[in-house]
Amino acid sequence: GPRLGVIAGRRAWRRAVDRNRFRRLVRETFRLLQHRLQQRDYLVRARNPQQDEPRGVEIQKLFAPWCKASRE
Repeated sequence: GPRLGVIAGRRAWRRAVDRNRFRRLVRETFRLLQHRLQQRDYLVRARNPQQDEPRGVEIQKLFAPWCKASRE
């Protein structure tokens, strides 16, 4: 099945709590959408120029193009 890799470094968020929250949100979103994704390896790298806290809505938007590609 599809596999996931997550990179969340200190440059994205200084606090470990925020980095771990990002990782948890990405893994949970991936788990929910896994059946709609293609059989590929997916790598998500955190980049946060605004230095805001990670939000689940933005992460769902990240996976949306990959889900549409699997319908074709």
